[in-house]
Amino acid sequence: MSEESSSIMPVRGDILLGLIVIDFVSGTIIAVANGFLFITIYRDPCQCLRTPSVFLIANLSVADFFMGVVSYLRAIELIHRYFSLGNLVISILNMIEYFIGAVSILVAVSTLMAMSYDRYIAVIKPFQYPQKINNTRAKVAIAIIWINALVMCVLPIADVKRENFLLAYCYSHFVIPSFILTAVYVKIYKMIARQRQELKDVRASLTAASRRKQLERENRMAITFVLILFIFYFSFLPYFINIQILYFCSCRSSYAYNVYHYIANEFLSLSSTINPFMYAWRLPMFNRSLRLCFRRRKNNNVIATWNGTNSNQN
Repeated sequence: MSEESSSIMPVRGDILLGLIVIDFVSGTIIAVANGFLFITIYRDPCQCLRTPSVFLIANLSVADFFMGVVSYLRAIELIHRYFSLGNLVISILNMIEYFIGAVSILVAVSTLMAMSYDRYIAVIKPFQYPQKINNTRAKVAIAIIWINALVMCVLPIADVKRENFLLAYCYSHFVIPSFILTAVYVKIYKMIARQRQELKDVRASLTAASRRKQLERENRMAITFVLILFIFYFSFLPYFINIQILYFCSCRSSYAYNVYHYIANEFLSLSSTINPFMYAWRLPMFNRSLRLCFRRRKNNNVIATWNGTNSNQN
């Protein structure tokens, strides 16, 4: 996502070439990795991926996929800058990239907040979870998230100064959520630790053992969401600094800032590149489902090859 791109001075050609390669590589990884994730969720081989948490993960993955599209658009824009092919095409590409990137990041932040609320209820109020959180409510929340993002990103087109929009955008979707979500996860971990301690004093029973396993699952998922949240804010931090420099620092006219501007935009795709691998690494249900999908695909290929060989022999 870029801002006031026409006012950004050009940088050296070798830097542009490096950024173009990074954009194409990251865009491809994002598209392929999230594509496998979509296929896995759609097929659901373990019959365990039709839950509110997974629907929210899928929604975050959709936002990540569009950040892959932004990476390709940014690469095409940089190619036009490298060959000086015309400011009109660059302006059009920049406007499309800006809109898709802004919507994707707004959806990602809102989805992370919804995921945090989902974990909060699951840990703090586990017996009320089925009533408060279900698939229908998760789908309604996802629809609201997308409508809110689209409406927010139309504001700059509706004669709202981009400076005001970007500053409000950064503080409302970076600074404020970072404090709120930190407090939420601190409370979640305190509750998990307290419940673990309480279960240590309970005599061995099927109920206690089942609750311990459930706590371990909740703890693992909470840690996964914290890591995803941390990676997102780590990838967004350079862009946040970039906006502060752009509007509040006189060094915005320097060559060093111009280079930093491009690098900050590259960081926006970092979390979208890592997230799919985080699910497969940290969440056993995704790990098992991915393995089953690949295993079935491999078996189907073997059967197809065997049938083809037999038909040729006949």
